Amino acid sequence: MIRMEKGRLAVYDRARLDDERGAYQEWMDTRAEEVYQLAERAKAQGLDFEDFVEIPRTRDLASRTEKLLEEYLDGMRIEDDLRNLLKTSDRETAAIEIALDVSKRMHERTGNVTEAINSGLRVGLAVLTEAVLVAPLEGIGGVRIMNNADGSEFLSIDFAGPIRAAGGTGQALSVLIGDMLRRELGIGRYVPTTPEVERVKEEFGLYRVGLQYKPPPEEVEEIVRACPVMINGEETERQECAGYKEVRNIVSSNNTPRTRIRGGVLLVIGEGLCLKAPKIQKHTERLQIPGWEFISKFTSKGLDEKQNSGDWKEFQGRVIPKNDKFMQDVIAGRPVFGGPGEPGAFRLRYGRSRATGLAAAGVNPVSMEAHGGFISVGTQMKTERPGKACAATPCIDLEGPTVLLKDGSYRRISTVEEWRSCSDNVITIWDSGEILSGFGEFLENNKKLVPSGYNRDWWAADLADALDHPDKVEVFAAMLGVSRDILPLGIPFNGAIKRGGESDFERSLRKRDWQLYLRDMELTWEQVCHAIREFGAAVPPPWNLWWSDMPMSFAPQLIEGLCKSEIEEGSLRMLDAVADWSPDYHIEDIGLSAPSTGEWPSWTMVHDHGVVKSSLMTLGVEHHHDGSDIIIPSSWEGLLDGLGLEYGSKGVRVGVDAGPHISDRVARIKDATKVLAREKVRVEEIESVRAIERMRAETAARQRGLGISETDVEGRAAAGAIDDSGPDDPKMLKAAYSLLDDHEVERSLWLVRKLSNLRWEDSVPCRVGSRMGRPEKAGVREMKPMVHALYPIGESGGPQRLLGQAAGKGSIRVELGPRICGKCGNDSPHLRCHHRLSEEVEECGGKTSVRNRRGDHNRRRKGQRTSVPLGKIVETKRRALGLDRIPGRIKAVKGLISIAQTPEPIEKGILRARHGVSVFRDGTSRYDMSDVPLTHFKPSEIGTPWQRLAELGYSHDVFGEPLGSDMQMLELLPQDFVASRSAKQHLLSTCQFVDDLLVRFYEMEPFYQATEELDLVGHLGIGLAPHTSGGVLCRIIGWTGASAGYAHPLFHAAKRRNCDGDEDSLMLLLDGLLNFSKSILPSGRGGRMDAPLVLSTRIDASEIDKEALNVDCAWSYSKAFYEGTKSQPHPSELEDIVDLVDNRVGTVGEIRGYGWTHDSGELDSGPVNSAYKTLKTMEDKMLAQLAIGRRLRSVSAARVASQVIESHFLPDLRGNMMAFTRQKVRCVKCSHSYRRMPLAGKCIQTTSSRGLGLGTSQEGGALCGGNVVLTVSEGAVRKYIKITSDVIERYGVDDYTKQRVGWMTDSVDSLFKDDKVTVMTLEDFI
Repeated sequence: MIRMEKGRLAVYDRARLDDERGAYQEWMDTRAEEVYQLAERAKAQGLDFEDFVEIPRTRDLASRTEKLLEEYLDGMRIEDDLRNLLKTSDRETAAIEIALDVSKRMHERTGNVTEAINSGLRVGLAVLTEAVLVAPLEGIGGVRIMNNADGSEFLSIDFAGPIRAAGGTGQALSVLIGDMLRRELGIGRYVPTTPEVERVKEEFGLYRVGLQYKPPPEEVEEIVRACPVMINGEETERQECAGYKEVRNIVSSNNTPRTRIRGGVLLVIGEGLCLKAPKIQKHTERLQIPGWEFISKFTSKGLDEKQNSGDWKEFQGRVIPKNDKFMQDVIAGRPVFGGPGEPGAFRLRYGRSRATGLAAAGVNPVSMEAHGGFISVGTQMKTERPGKACAATPCIDLEGPTVLLKDGSYRRISTVEEWRSCSDNVITIWDSGEILSGFGEFLENNKKLVPSGYNRDWWAADLADALDHPDKVEVFAAMLGVSRDILPLGIPFNGAIKRGGESDFERSLRKRDWQLYLRDMELTWEQVCHAIREFGAAVPPPWNLWWSDMPMSFAPQLIEGLCKSEIEEGSLRMLDAVADWSPDYHIEDIGLSAPSTGEWPSWTMVHDHGVVKSSLMTLGVEHHHDGSDIIIPSSWEGLLDGLGLEYGSKGVRVGVDAGPHISDRVARIKDATKVLAREKVRVEEIESVRAIERMRAETAARQRGLGISETDVEGRAAAGAIDDSGPDDPKMLKAAYSLLDDHEVERSLWLVRKLSNLRWEDSVPCRVGSRMGRPEKAGVREMKPMVHALYPIGESGGPQRLLGQAAGKGSIRVELGPRICGKCGNDSPHLRCHHRLSEEVEECGGKTSVRNRRGDHNRRRKGQRTSVPLGKIVETKRRALGLDRIPGRIKAVKGLISIAQTPEPIEKGILRARHGVSVFRDGTSRYDMSDVPLTHFKPSEIGTPWQRLAELGYSHDVFGEPLGSDMQMLELLPQDFVASRSAKQHLLSTCQFVDDLLVRFYEMEPFYQATEELDLVGHLGIGLAPHTSGGVLCRIIGWTGASAGYAHPLFHAAKRRNCDGDEDSLMLLLDGLLNFSKSILPSGRGGRMDAPLVLSTRIDASEIDKEALNVDCAWSYSKAFYEGTKSQPHPSELEDIVDLVDNRVGTVGEIRGYGWTHDSGELDSGPVNSAYKTLKTMEDKMLAQLAIGRRLRSVSAARVASQVIESHFLPDLRGNMMAFTRQKVRCVKCSHSYRRMPLAGKCIQTTSSRGLGLGTSQEGGALCGGNVVLTVSEGAVRKYIKITSDVIERYGVDDYTKQRVGWMTDSVDSLFKDDKVTVMTLEDFI
């Protein structure tokens, strides 16, 4: 294979793109500076928590790390040192070196070993996680120097739940970094006691949260005993350990025992040290770190084990292994679109559209509609390969579904209008169509490539490779019967020679023109045959049928039917082929003996349609009925040629007899099946003897008092002592394996290659099973329940937490942090003093500061019960804001959970309510949208005129032409964002709120002045993903009708996200700068998660998540690529012949100059919203799910029904029953909850006689007296019973599932029905 120099495949207009990037970055920096300066002026007035903007700007990983961890660095500057390290080292090495440097410097500065290790460890982890994730802040609870049993010191690292966000590599390397830091500072190694080891084993046994790898007890013991530092952690689960509950060294910082499961410990050991052992070993060997030799035993975890015990077991087949993991946890209302590898499921096509990559996949818009409307832009699909999940996007260059109608017509649907006109008459969706995934997706997921189907892309690559001389182009034009001038200029150039006056970019565009021309040109069968013989191509679609799907035994009957055919006006008429067919047709005897497997594959549906019609549909031959005849209107020539038939004026006749080939093949398959059957019997006999010997050895071991692990070793040794001499004839066995494997892969394709003298490649080697995951999302990010003001009112606002209702009570008592006014000296819990200095002055307004109290440093929260004259405060604020009246429904919070428990200025909540804007817990207003990638767009697609885009820096289209039309194709700049049109009203309301805040609160000029969607174009925002602490600067440039947010793959990756169906939030930049504060973040673990603690203003491809570097950038794949996929290689073997972003890092090509292989069409094609969102009830969703399952050939509706019941309904029913028996009761008046029903039968909470809130003392107060109700109702427990019974009756499930449902139903009945014992007497039996 030709090996290409890195970056050699990347071709683009570098000079122009460099200029555009420079101008774009300058525009973004200038605009961001303007917004920051405005926010700084507002903050300087001292009306907020801080007098400065609390979201610092960062331009790269080095500055981001320093700003994110400033509280741990205590003023230490590391930015320049880290930046230099990243220039000369890979990120993992740089993380280790900067951690060591920070730790040493901190120790020299403070002399505190614990503080030094803590700061160094967090810095190292921040570098590993791009300083975007929350893991460095929240994933490490702390580090402690503890004592071994002999009194020596060792390092203990407390891992918390958010360490999961760091991924396995970050988790594992944080342990290694910790070990290196403790060595550097002279701390000894950890020597665990037996109880400490056994405690970790017990926790693994009790842990029920999913782990990618769960090590067995012996591996856990080896890691815990050998690891030089103690992997400790905070309690994360409710379940307590019983066997080793209170263990030395497994304690909190105040020495109280940690008795519950520590999830962080299990994550770091299972997903970190076990699965990422190769990376650990690489660094320990390179740096020669002693004490890590044990890690070499785990370097194969997560990899496929290879058989190497004999030649007959080393057979590597061609059958693509099926993976049914995506079928686990099928959820009610979310359909299955195809079984694993099942014919009829989506056919894989390699490529990337404008809106795929980074885990997003393309689907034809017709397929999106045809699958019940459950697939919309941004809908998550759980897939069989290449990754676990993807977001769906439209792609018009893919084939749509093929359907069978009630009148017998079998055709491919090409347009949404055509689907809507025939959807009511569809019996079966025979084929789902194609799904588009790029080479980079396989590389990113470390999955072997699967053979490409021979489609028009491969056909074009074959011809392009052959047309390497002008003379051949002339021959090609003559073959087509067209003038040479009709063809694209030049030849499909391979880049070996540079013609004078032509740039690399012009050459790449010419090659693209040829690729598209060759792919889309219309040909006759005669021209196809000429091209195959002259240029070495294979038979292309639509003549290349799905031969590998059709059982070869169907061929004789099909050939017989074709020989009776007539050719009329270009169509093939098969006489009397469907004489008795009807939609309800069923045949018991199809005229064929049963196959060696016992029955014909269910996906042939041969008993429903007969051999001939089933064969045509299995091959994908479009046809319709005319009476009892089948009419094949076009492309039937490939069918005849493939079966060795000829046609002429006298009709169809046999050219090459298929009978001898079929008979010989079938006989050899039967013989091979017998060979494998004999081998199976031989192996079973050996295994039976081994099982007996193992049982004897284990029994003897137990009698000697050996433990479980020792007993297992004895048993394995005894079983292994039984020798397997192997089969009598290994070569025959291997030949049998090979024959059956080839037959499973090729089926009738083998026969076609024997009968035809043309080249035939498999057109459908791979089907991709899939199901629906999460629906797409576009909605306001709100607290539950919704909030306008982060101001506590306790129970005074009633169940709806209304600020006005609380203010109507005059004064209220709530938990607020103590603060003291610097002007009047009075205590005030607000940022500005609320006390009145005189009758003339309504409010003091002095700036307050925290009033420290004894013991505050030991308290999680600093609030105390405080009386607040809320009524007077609200009225004062109304006047200060210049409002005629306060909004009627201002939603506040019951209490604050921040450390200081100081509320934000109440004016902000009033103004939010005035404009209908909700607030998130950090003070910002956000809108969530599903993540979808986009690299190119037309102005007409995003609703922004080209003139406005030109003002934003879009000067040329993708082909280098000056911008002058709404229909030109533009390349998206890396930080530009196309928002969902459903976000328009929220963003406009937020703009109006911010302007109102500037005018009325800060007394400044308005900024946005936005009244329509076009006014928002060009404004800056912040993109932020959950579980992260770093936002990314973006610019709104347009709108889409989809419930998704379109952005560049690098932008999504900079947020540490891909596009597999997740959603992220968008907030306006000025809203974040004015209203975000660290002081109002929750004080608990994870409180700093999902908060913009830093803002990245630029994107550097070398410093973001590496998944974005595996995005395809080419306009097409080469012939060598398609040929290479046939052997199912690892993607790394073909990486050098595919243009990826990774090849362009360090040049402008990393963000610009991308190509695409297939067009998306309109970006918001397909259903506006998934049917899962539009259908109202769960019953409707479930019935629609099973209805589409019945229509899809590749899905078993009965299996789907069983899985929904097993994985969704039964667990939900069981969980609701447990919740009912453990529930609390709640007062409907004051919302206070009780663990048990009060003896009084009503709420016994007391209210103060002054109406200051709720308390627990009855002195001077009255009982609430509200009705007390259950929190879990009978209806909530029974909600799925009826629909489950209906599904079982309609679709049928296995007996085991029926029995489980019956048992659970009886349990529910016994819970709610009166089970009083009936007293019977003798008279009852007379």
